[in-house]
Amino acid sequence: MVGTVTAEQSTRLVIAPAWLVRVLRVLMLVVLVGLLARLALMLLGSAQAQRHGWSSRGGAAALLALALLPHGAHAQDTPSEQMLNHLRARLTEAPTCTPDCAAVALAQFQVGGDNVAVDLEVHAGTPVAVPLPQGDDALQLLDVSLDGHDAALSRKPDLTLVKVDRGVHHLTLRYRVSAVDTTSLHFALVPQRVVFHGDGWAPNGLDDGHLLGDSLALNRVRSAGDGSAPTAAEQAFPPYVKLTRTLQLGNEWTVSNTVERIAPLDGGFSLDLPLLPGEHPLGDNARVHDGRIGVTFSGGQNTVRWTSRLDHSDKLVLNAPALGERAEQWVVQSAPIWHVDAKGVPATLSDNGLTYQPLPGESLTVDIHKPKAVAGDSLAFDSVSVHGNVGERATETELELELRSTRGGEHPIGVPAGTELLEASRDGAPISVAIRDDKISLPVLPGVHAYALRVREPRGVSLFMRTPTFTLNAPVANIDINQSVPESRWVLWTWGPVDGPAVMYWSQLIVLLLAAWLLARYAPTPLKWHQWLLLGLGFSAFAWGAYAMVVAWLILIGLRARHSLPARYGALFNASQVALVLVTVIAIAVLVSAVPKGLLGLPDMHVAGNPFDAWNLHWFADQADSVLPQGGVLSVSLWVCKIAMLLWALWLANALIGWLRWGFEAWSQGGYWRKGQAKAAEPPPVPEVSE
Repeated sequence: MVGTVTAEQSTRLVIAPAWLVRVLRVLMLVVLVGLLARLALMLLGSAQAQRHGWSSRGGAAALLALALLPHGAHAQDTPSEQMLNHLRARLTEAPTCTPDCAAVALAQFQVGGDNVAVDLEVHAGTPVAVPLPQGDDALQLLDVSLDGHDAALSRKPDLTLVKVDRGVHHLTLRYRVSAVDTTSLHFALVPQRVVFHGDGWAPNGLDDGHLLGDSLALNRVRSAGDGSAPTAAEQAFPPYVKLTRTLQLGNEWTVSNTVERIAPLDGGFSLDLPLLPGEHPLGDNARVHDGRIGVTFSGGQNTVRWTSRLDHSDKLVLNAPALGERAEQWVVQSAPIWHVDAKGVPATLSDNGLTYQPLPGESLTVDIHKPKAVAGDSLAFDSVSVHGNVGERATETELELELRSTRGGEHPIGVPAGTELLEASRDGAPISVAIRDDKISLPVLPGVHAYALRVREPRGVSLFMRTPTFTLNAPVANIDINQSVPESRWVLWTWGPVDGPAVMYWSQLIVLLLAAWLLARYAPTPLKWHQWLLLGLGFSAFAWGAYAMVVAWLILIGLRARHSLPARYGALFNASQVALVLVTVIAIAVLVSAVPKGLLGLPDMHVAGNPFDAWNLHWFADQADSVLPQGGVLSVSLWVCKIAMLLWALWLANALIGWLRWGFEAWSQGGYWRKGQAKAAEPPPVPEVSE
């Protein structure tokens, strides 16, 4: 068998003598000369067969080459495809200023009554089509002028474009507003600065001369004595949103805020939303003032998000706003290090955490504190798998661990003395560890992680083989132990955890001893107790059925020797004789086939319980305190079984001769065959004498 060799073990070389090397070199030279001679003959025959064919093909190739030669120079009439592609690319290439060839430096609004005038200062780096601002349904575009002249417009399904030349231009637009309280204007090119002058109108979405988004909302300002109001069909509503606050309570506390648009359905607007106590928005673009944050929706934008840092506190109070302001939803996601106790609003448990949907004006009080520490282990092994592979000189073992820990650090694992570490990994990635003082220090991370270790011990096949002793120094559960034994070993006994393999052969041997004693005492055969026992031992390693067949044959022969059918049962006697012959042939065939099977096959020790087979054994233990249980095997060399079977075969051959002699005498007792008896002749009738 091939196995690994450690540094402490020795090897032995087998060197051929000089005369054998000389003979091998002469033979190699003779073979090489023969191969070269055969190759030369094959090449010579192929050249003679193809000589004429090669000449004709060579002439044809020469004529074809002459026909392909150019006969003159011609001017090229059209440009090449490469030149055309180059010219096309130059004609269609984008300007160098793309995509910022146009910008709106200033937008001036003059709003009064039902009229809106917008003057745009447009800077163009090349002739380009500039998109005009798009008003909602309440704005009607009346006219567009470019530098004091009517502008030529180009319309697309969602845009209106005006062409401007390179330079600075003034683009003036005039709109009419219908009888609504709110309208909005969406800018495809956002102005860099906005100046607003309004009479009866106020802008929304403007902060210090800069748009907060890409839209500007115009709200009509009505005095208290103004009784006019828009019609029902033209009624407009102030912005209404839904705010979802997700509190993530871990090592760091954060709040993820999501604002969803509910009304209006389109257009842009801005509003201020209150922050939680101790909430600090993250990011440079957050507009925070007086405990509120400014939120801006651009046209077509339905969601706005921001993330904040939240100060640690023992209590959080969340208040739901009035119905007319906005709708709020609260989600609390707590790590195991925190205990959360909430009162005031019923909760719904979901995959996202505890979800609260308060009614207007309701309040939620959340008490947060760390659970008290409980004495116990911070590390445990949820499952352990040991795979041992025994070789002739060394044993390799793979140890797979599923480790669960609440803190990081190093955890030592004890290994047998002289163990060598071959490979180590964590979650499939290699890690650098070493064995020091018969211990392996595993780098432990919080959470659940899978470790794999492969070690080698300088001990190989022996009479007693067992899995290594690993000391995990922590509680262990779900322990799988696997031991691979070479097929050159004869497994006689196993030990280890209760849920594991068991060699059933020895219990069956006790039954065999009792059966041999009963057969020697009551069977009608001349076989002694030790003969019945030896016969059973030969069959016990591979087939009890064959042993039962031979026993039945011997008993039938013994019954034939003791009992013979009367002469009047001639036909039945003949049938029993034929049956005995057939049974004898079958029994002899079983005996003859048992010899090669026992000598060449592998012994079946009837291993049952939890094995894969007799050479791949498996144990399972539900838990252990610190040291892993061991699985062991008692085995001897398979040659012991082969020699025992050889001795049994010699004994069987000698015993079979005597059994056949005794069987023939029993079979022929009272005759081999009985012929049918002739019927006795009846005397002729006597004639009657008349008086």
